[in-house]
Amino acid sequence: MRKRGWQALGVAGFLFAFLVASLQGAGSLGPGRPSADAARTQAIISAHFCPCQCGAHLPGSDRLPACFGCSVGKAEVTFIREWIAEGRPVAELLLALGETVLVEVFADYNDPQLPEVWAVAQAAAGVYQQHRVVLRAPVVDDDAMRALEFAECARDTGRFSAWQGSLIEHAGAWDFNTLIELAKAEGLDGDAVKACLARIDIAAQVGKDRAHARERGLARFPAVTVNREVVPIRNDALRKAIRTIIHDAST
Repeated sequence: MRKRGWQALGVAGFLFAFLVASLQGAGSLGPGRPSADAARTQAIISAHFCPCQCGAHLPGSDRLPACFGCSVGKAEVTFIREWIAEGRPVAELLLALGETVLVEVFADYNDPQLPEVWAVAQAAAGVYQQHRVVLRAPVVDDDAMRALEFAECARDTGRFSAWQGSLIEHAGAWDFNTLIELAKAEGLDGDAVKACLARIDIAAQVGKDRAHARERGLARFPAVTVNREVVPIRNDALRKAIRTIIHDAST
């Protein structure tokens, strides 16, 4: 299988592309940390392939073809943006983007089993310092769609990861007013969220997540796959699958 991301470019090639793009961005955007962060972020996004293995660059890339914005691509872009915004070392980010494991959790936010399944998946990936644990919502009812729309409206706020965690752990009602209050409690701007909800369209994202669930032969949710292969939702099974992929990639 052809390698993706900075592996496809080679470490030296990726670093060169990143540095060139960073310098160009810094020159055009002017001084100051926000501009520098934006340049770094755009440089990395533009040099990186979507880990869903579609063969396209990440959504928001200035290189074609680019991913339309599936859950996996959005999660990778969010990871990059939040890492840079937190001021964490760029060299460590580049290493993280070279990880070979993708853990996909197919479940809706309002699935009562999700908190436990998400914790198991995160724990197994964390043992091997793999960051790609992505929630892919098949949306089986109206509450699930509403929750997903609320989640996606936090995508560009810098608080998506925290808000997603709150939604995953939420065990109460899923009506509009409850979710608005939860969003405000998480520090999100209620008016901005409402404006986003009035215009957001996630039909393509849901369609892709459903299609990938069918491709993996998933008939029931929640379910977990590791690099597109279905794995039992147990810590030992997930760890074995992740360990095998890492081992094979290193040989």
